[in-house]
Amino acid sequence: MEQKEERGGALRVGMVWGGIGGLLGFFASLLGSLAGIIAGIFVGYSCGRRAAGAETDRPGALSGLIGGAVAAPVYVVGASAGALVAARGIGSPRMAATLSEVLGTSISPDEAWTLFLLSIVLSAVIQAALFVAAATVAGALAKRS
Repeated sequence: MEQKEERGGALRVGMVWGGIGGLLGFFASLLGSLAGIIAGIFVGYSCGRRAAGAETDRPGALSGLIGGAVAAPVYVVGASAGALVAARGIGSPRMAATLSEVLGTSISPDEAWTLFLLSIVLSAVIQAALFVAAATVAGALAKRS
């Protein structure tokens, strides 16, 4: 019986770690976007290391990059959802009061919510970049071992 050669190990690992990372990102981001960014680095590193180990055709940084690029969008969505849930618990009037106090100017709850949503977008871009970078570095380091 002929053995079938498996392909796409890094893609498969990226899909699995995307799901795991999405859940971890959600719960980490309940504490704040910075916690989501830090968790993204660790999850990305784990994803890249496993992707490099699963890939036979192109082990190393390329497999980490592929795994990280597949997993990062799911992670970012989970982390952003966690931050949104946390913000809804705080409430936009309370965010507006805090921003008004810190900035020394009057900010409406709608403006505070808009600023918060912009910060979520910025955080998502940073999370995705650091996730993929950590996965790539982990893949390269796994190749060296």
